[in-house]
Amino acid sequence: MKIGATLIPLVGWGLDTEDVEGARQLHLEAVRRLVDQWGFQAVELNGDFSILYPGIFDGAYYERVAEVQQELGFACTVHLPFLWLDGLSLAEPIRRASVECVLRVVEWTRPLLVDSYVLHLWGIWSSLLLSVQEMPPKERGLLFEKMLLGAKLTLGEVRTSLASHKLCVENLEHFPFEEITDLVEGQGLRVCLDVGHLTVSGGDALGFLETHWEMIGEIHLHDALPGDSRGPGVRDHLPLGSGCVDYARFLDRLEEGGYDGVVILEVNTESDLLDSLKQVRPWL
Repeated sequence: MKIGATLIPLVGWGLDTEDVEGARQLHLEAVRRLVDQWGFQAVELNGDFSILYPGIFDGAYYERVAEVQQELGFACTVHLPFLWLDGLSLAEPIRRASVECVLRVVEWTRPLLVDSYVLHLWGIWSSLLLSVQEMPPKERGLLFEKMLLGAKLTLGEVRTSLASHKLCVENLEHFPFEEITDLVEGQGLRVCLDVGHLTVSGGDALGFLETHWEMIGEIHLHDALPGDSRGPGVRDHLPLGSGCVDYARFLDRLEEGGYDGVVILEVNTESDLLDSLKQVRPWL
């Protein structure tokens, strides 16, 4: 088991597009801080930066990341772009554009040794469409059938550029993963188990682990509160120890089962990352 983190807590999302070298250096230094300063064994790169800022985080940038990876020896995963994208979109131009964005990032990251690529197969509108409570079951079934056809196309097109065992479809809120389990398994793909997303949806992380153990290729770990918890605010991407996720029991189970993949701490601020790092030190 290799424990890592994303760059988001250290770099945020905004940057000065006029300072190309400064933006690249900020991200490269964040990689070094995670590995050299804090002792993480893995780093997850976010492909959305390449779609939002293609003139900065292009193939040349990833070549530099590859040099740092060779120097420091960390495991690397890539979260494929998902912001404003939707691989199940009923609007075919949107679905095709989503695939094109994903394939661009796959191509640019080829200089790296990548353990796994994480894919948000569906976007927010697909999730919302299927979570409308008053939708008649027959109508939902017809829409879902059409969305599944789009999902098959999307996965098939992405798989032309990736080995199947490296492509990990992530579970998301408001969309029962069981509805696409057969599709993912049938194509020889893997699963990215996001513990926080599952918790928000009222799922059981340990139960999911036992059911899908052989399919799990990567794990996202962050604390969360189930959807029926009272009070405003964020429900997931919380620092470990601030929600209801029994992360110690979960990590112990991974260790006992000989899980040899990557576990990525997915929080949004530096302080949250440091708090979470303290919790997982015994497993590093």
